Amino acid sequence: MGLQVVRSLGSNENENVVKSKRSSTGSRRALRVVSSNEVNKQVRSSSTKEAHLKSESIKTDGVSAVDECDDETEDDMVLEDEEVKAHQHISTDADDEEDEGFQVLEEKVEPMSPRWDASIEAELTAVVRKFFREDPDPGDEDTWDVSMVAEYGPEIFNYMRDLEIKYAPYSHYVPDIQSEITWENRATLMNWIVQVHARFNLLPETLFLAVNLIDRFLSKRAISLSRFQLCGAIALFIAAKYEEINCPSVQQMAYMVSNDYTIEELLKAERFMINELKFEMGYPGPMSFLRRTSKADDYDSETRTLAKYFLETTIMDPRFVASPPSWLAAGAHYLARKMLHHGKWTEEHVFYSGYSEAQLRPLADVLIDNCIDYKNNHKAIFDKYSERRFKRSAIFVQEYLRESLQY
Repeated sequence: MGLQVVRSLGSNENENVVKSKRSSTGSRRALRVVSSNEVNKQVRSSSTKEAHLKSESIKTDGVSAVDECDDETEDDMVLEDEEVKAHQHISTDADDEEDEGFQVLEEKVEPMSPRWDASIEAELTAVVRKFFREDPDPGDEDTWDVSMVAEYGPEIFNYMRDLEIKYAPYSHYVPDIQSEITWENRATLMNWIVQVHARFNLLPETLFLAVNLIDRFLSKRAISLSRFQLCGAIALFIAAKYEEINCPSVQQMAYMVSNDYTIEELLKAERFMINELKFEMGYPGPMSFLRRTSKADDYDSETRTLAKYFLETTIMDPRFVASPPSWLAAGAHYLARKMLHHGKWTEEHVFYSGYSEAQLRPLADVLIDNCIDYKNNHKAIFDKYSERRFKRSAIFVQEYLRESLQY
């Protein structure tokens, strides 16, 4: 829903179109204040498979595949109960101590979500009452652009706020569900996904949907580390089919994993993942929420490009696995405005984003910390956003931080 050509407000034809739509749709539903704490209530009840297999590293040189000697015969990517029993590892006392220390490290990863209290909800309610209109604003250019469907805007985004809760992954699937995979493994996979996504020149929506499919699948099924890259490749393949006009072929995806899997294996894994996710691909990624918030800035491209950089960095951080995409989009936009000195977080921004400044400030602090240590946190994303087509946003952020923090 990007910025479209402005049509004449004096056009009787456009006025009749809007009026006829209003008569058929009835009264509009106001933007409601949604408590996103419900996200973390979507914890899966799946029992944890207690397997501890010998770890194998994911290769990160370019787009090479994992486990050249993989001869597993389980259905697609799943670690079957029989296989778990057959490969049960009997650990020594030293191994137990090492595992114990590892578990403590994993437990330190706490998911982040927006804070909600009575004062914040009162602020949001007041803003909605102030800016919500029963009829589309005749002074808003979007009202006269039929592709923007201004009459349905509040209903659409209320529905998307419901979907972001419905399609949220389980925030603790490592280590509760996955016994072999760690958050560090996930970060390595995401780094590879970003590179493949950029190589195919795919849409941002495709990247965020692929990440969501990976996390939701891993919230349901325990897989072996040797199948982890296959999981990522298939998720990107499915997301491209869902979002793109021209998507990569299955032959191209096989090439991206160095042809370690046959076409039949890739298609079998695709069918399995889709069935596990019950064909539910309608994840409302953060890009739609970012465009909605950009309306308060008159769709300023500079702010939105910088916000895209911050948004992509969130896929590398395990604390944001189950965070609402609407909150991440608002926080990225908030931080971009701060760095570009575009003024305060106004009531219009609160209205279109659905979040107050008090809810976004903690998120912005974490994003800044991640940007300071970009080499360890998101090197591939930094390289991508250092390019001219992205206005060298990543380089701008580093220069801003050096000036501000003098590090």
